[in-house]
Amino acid sequence: MIGEFGVQDEAGQDCTPRGAKARALLALLARTPGHRRPRRWLEARLWSDRAQEQASGSLRQALTELRKALGPLADRLSSDRDCVALAGFRSDLADASAARQALAQGREFLEGIDIADPGFSLWLAEERERVAAELAEPRPPVPFSLRLADLPEGTEAAIARDLAGAVARLAAEYLLGEGQRGLTGERLPGGLDLQVEGAWSEDRAYLKVRLVDQANQKTLWSQRLVASRMGDGRNGAPTVVFEATEAQLM
Repeated sequence: MIGEFGVQDEAGQDCTPRGAKARALLALLARTPGHRRPRRWLEARLWSDRAQEQASGSLRQALTELRKALGPLADRLSSDRDCVALAGFRSDLADASAARQALAQGREFLEGIDIADPGFSLWLAEERERVAAELAEPRPPVPFSLRLADLPEGTEAAIARDLAGAVARLAAEYLLGEGQRGLTGERLPGGLDLQVEGAWSEDRAYLKVRLVDQANQKTLWSQRLVASRMGDGRNGAPTVVFEATEAQLM
């Protein structure tokens, strides 16, 4: 189905029907979940410009052509007064790696089936997008990054690094644990920046923590924090770690 459409039996014998609409009929059934479609649906994709009686007659002719081309395999194609079904086949789309490579080399889904029917043209365009999405390489999670701005050199900057590390560890524990089952939103395309800015004054660091959408540099969440090394109860780091993690996951 990637590249020129073709049908082979298990011995490699070519069983491809000659008619474009007969080939398209096989493709429509092969790409349908359950591989079964109502006759009216198939007629609307391949003979939408004909009256119902004419379209039904054309479908019967295409089915006859298909059974003749399939020969001993004709029993894989079944039909009744309402539906047509296909069974007992394999597609090259099952080998995602090979199909992905073929697409990367410029081949297309269902090359050479040129049918001037708006119903089929629309289906083909949508199906090519669907196939491309199905074969797309899975993207790894987009990490958020840390940027330290306007912090003095030396040990004072360690407060910002420790804060960012705590947020990252908590987020990772949540994402890798039971919490990931509750995440239903979509990722931001550009990921998130965790930005920590601040200044040191005597024994305290006055910090501003922000989560920023990288794509448009919009601040999604921010919080101010006074961090102290003296253990005097003014250190708001634990609270900010939890709030920043929750904001990131939301």
